[in-house]
Amino acid sequence: QTGTTGLVMKITDYQIHRLHLPLREPIGDSQVHFTDHWITAIELVCDDGIKGVGFDCQQGLPTARLPSLREQFEYALWPSLAQADPLNLAMKIQRPRGGNVGCGFRAPPIETALWDLASKQAQVPLFQLLGGTDPQVKAYGSTLDFHLNDDDFRTKLEQMNKYGFSAFKIKVGHPDLSWDLKRLQLVRDVVGHDIHLMVDANEAWSVKETLQRLQAYRNAGHEIFWIEDPITREDYAGYAKLCSELESTRINTGEYLNISGKRQLLVSGAVDVLNIHNSIHEGRFAAMLAGEYGVPVSLGNTLLELGVHLAASLPECLYLEYSDLIWNELAVEPIRVEQGCAWAPQRPGHGIELDPDKVAFYAKPE
Repeated sequence: QTGTTGLVMKITDYQIHRLHLPLREPIGDSQVHFTDHWITAIELVCDDGIKGVGFDCQQGLPTARLPSLREQFEYALWPSLAQADPLNLAMKIQRPRGGNVGCGFRAPPIETALWDLASKQAQVPLFQLLGGTDPQVKAYGSTLDFHLNDDDFRTKLEQMNKYGFSAFKIKVGHPDLSWDLKRLQLVRDVVGHDIHLMVDANEAWSVKETLQRLQAYRNAGHEIFWIEDPITREDYAGYAKLCSELESTRINTGEYLNISGKRQLLVSGAVDVLNIHNSIHEGRFAAMLAGEYGVPVSLGNTLLELGVHLAASLPECLYLEYSDLIWNELAVEPIRVEQGCAWAPQRPGHGIELDPDKVAFYAKPE
C-alpha cells in the first residue's frame, strides 16, 4: 500500500538546498551579532512522490558548500534513511550514547522532514499527530534588538505590534544600566503597559548582578514577567537561588541545555519556565519531564516557526517566540500569526512547502 492510503511509505530520494539569506536588520544579543543566515533545507522524497522538508540554520559563518553537504549527507545520514518508513523513524526511541557518535536521523533537518512525512502518511496536521487538538498557540513578540539603535528599535516594535501580541521580549544586559532602562521605557511608550514584559540577558550577569538589575527595573516601574538566561547556563545553584529569591519574576532557561541539563534544572528547583527548542523528539521528552515538577514550558524561535506544532501539542506551553525573521520568505504559505497567536497549519504534514522561486533566489551552492 502507498502513502496516499495512510499506510506505508518508503524514502527513496532526497534534495539538499544551500541558501544564503541576508537579514533585514542585524540581530543578536549582549554576546553575539549576526547579519545573515545560512540555511540548509533537506527534502526527503518517498516512493509515491510525497516530500518532507526540514531545515537547519547557521548564523554568520557560511555552511559547507553544496557538494560537501551532499557528501556528508550520503556518508553519515542516507544509509539510515534509504528505503526506511518515515513514521517508523520519527517514532523511534534510541538509547542515548556518548562518544564520537553522530545524531543520525535525529539531526534537526532530518527529524523535521521525517515528522512532516509521518503526518502526511497519517493524513493529519503534525500538531494532531503529536496529540494536539487546538492549532492556536499564544505567541510573544521577540525583537532581537540589542544591535539596533533606538529609532530602529522603535520601528521594529511598531512593526511587531501589528500582530496583536500580549507579551514582548527584548534584549538587555548592556554594561550601562541606563541603556537597559531606556529600552524598557521604549517598549512601554510604543506598546503600552497592558502586556507581559520579558527580558533576555543571554548569560550577561552573575546572580548578584541579576538581582540588582531586576530591582533597578522595578524601581523604574518595569515589572518583568520573566527573565531569560541571566547567568551562565550550567550554574544550577545560581538559578536555584534566583528562583527562591524572586517573587514575581519567573526564571526562564534551558534552551541551550541537552536533556541531562534540563533534568538538572528541574531537580535543582532552578527554573520556573523551561525553554525548549527545535527538536520535536527532545521537546516532547523535556515537556514531560517538566510536567513531573509542575513546571510549564515555552518554545524558543524555531526555523520557519515550525515549533508551533510542538507548542500546540503540549498542555502547558505558556508562549511561542516569534521574531518575524526573513526565513519565512522561503515558504509558499508561512505560518499565520495574528491576534497575538500563531496558528499551526491544518493541512497534512507541518504545512510548509518551499517556494521554488525564493529557493532559486537565495540559492548559494558554492
